[in-house]
Amino acid sequence: MVPGPDLVAIEILKAIKENPRITPMEISGKIQASAQYTRNTLRVLTELRLVETPVRGVYLITELGNYVLKYLKKEE
Repeated sequence: MVPGPDLVAIEILKAIKENPRITPMEISGKIQASAQYTRNTLRVLTELRLVETPVRGVYLITELGNYVLKYLKKEE
């Protein structure tokens, strides 16, 4: 069972931060979500400018994405 979409997005951001230039397939394996669900979430994260894709299929976290993770960590 996949956790809520907000938790998946956070886990994806963490996976990208820990593994720069990670692919969607690698992310889906790490967070144990389907590849399609991961790609859909990545599309939203890209639109929100939390991640960027310099090359098709490879994702990097942006400064804004790092800021969001840092903010969420303070809230824990």
